[in-house]
Amino acid sequence: MTSDRFELLLAIGIVLVYLLDSMRLLGRREALVERLAHDRWQLSFGLVRIDLLGRRPALPNPLRPDRMLWRARWSLADGSTNDAARVVPPAAGGWDRAMGYLCLILLLVVVVLAPVMLLLGENLYFVVAIGIGYLFAIAGATLFIIRAAEFGLRRWPAFGMALISVICLPCAPNLLRAACGGRTLDVELPDFGESSAGESERRGFRSRFTSVLRHESWLSSGDPEQGAKIDAILRRYEVES
Repeated sequence: MTSDRFELLLAIGIVLVYLLDSMRLLGRREALVERLAHDRWQLSFGLVRIDLLGRRPALPNPLRPDRMLWRARWSLADGSTNDAARVVPPAAGGWDRAMGYLCLILLLVVVVLAPVMLLLGENLYFVVAIGIGYLFAIAGATLFIIRAAEFGLRRWPAFGMALISVICLPCAPNLLRAACGGRTLDVELPDFGESSAGESERRGFRSRFTSVLRHESWLSSGDPEQGAKIDAILRRYEVES
């Protein structure tokens, strides 16, 4: 194998490892909740019609690892959803913002700059980028371990996640997402999805949720109560559109 081909494969491998580490596999009634800003979030349901052993692949925005991301179990609202169930968890005392900046720097240095230097044949700059990446990964891992409790994690599980982010450097930009991974939200839809302060997020949610409901309608054909709820939501969306 020539050095040029090896460098090309290495560059591709770095990006693929990052994307595979970013991917989530969702159950039938699971979604990803991504915080966009204060009182703004969006839900994604993955590839609804693709089934991998009962799981749906979902890829959050790979360019924004600085956003907190939770897995959520969802059910159809029965009209009794309280206000507290319509918001995402509060920020982790500002440390989520610091972790977010570190994750963005790691993305730019390790997943973008290092592969580009390889493709340009600048091996020295590639080594420098990887070295800088390790420095930021160690800093992020240390901060993560120290502030684990503020993310709802115990010290040893946090240590394991931090260690993986240092050993597998392309996984390091996903450290903030890993911090959120220990908590699963329980939400009622469509109430939760329509409670985001952003109109664009609400429109996007309705479009994605409509696709999910149509698929659910087929899966829930033997459950008249669920079928009636789904039909009512779909009719409402048709009227509003």
